[in-house]
Amino acid sequence: MTIYPENYTTLYQSYFARMVRFASVYIESRQDAENLVQDIFLHLWEHQDMWENVKEWDAFLFTLLKNRCLNFLKHEAVLRRVDDEQEMSRQLNIKALERFEEADAPLPEMEEALRKAIGRLPVRCREILLLNKIERLKYKEIAQRLQISVNTVENQMGIALKKLRDELKNYLPLLAFLHDFLGGDPLL
Repeated sequence: MTIYPENYTTLYQSYFARMVRFASVYIESRQDAENLVQDIFLHLWEHQDMWENVKEWDAFLFTLLKNRCLNFLKHEAVLRRVDDEQEMSRQLNIKALERFEEADAPLPEMEEALRKAIGRLPVRCREILLLNKIERLKYKEIAQRLQISVNTVENQMGIALKKLRDELKNYLPLLAFLHDFLGGDPLL
């Protein structure tokens, strides 16, 4: 079945408001709910070939919307978790700076502590951390190289950084200065 713009327009007019109301129940921002529905209709317009296989439009469209809402909410949860981790990291840095005494943390000792802490990471965490911090690969590139999902890379990086923060809490203020080892990029 070939889709003509008037069929698409009818479909859009019939479902848009209902789909936005549905999404708004789960998505806090009405603007975000509208954007999700717009994305679905854009996807439908770009993939008109799949329309001929649709037997029940209600089920099809609301299943698409349910999945988009779930993905959106999961993404929001990750962003909130990152914000929480960043705040926790800031608080940890403040405490470490308050306790810091320059004579207590010579640079070679700190570098050795970092190398040992990285060596104690689980193999996959260490591998992903080094690909990101040493080879400067982005999460997507790491996922492709290791044939794993980007989500797995994000989770493993989170585990690695948390373990390193825990083990190196006394050195956190100075780790930014280990540019040679970190390639100019602060690790924690």
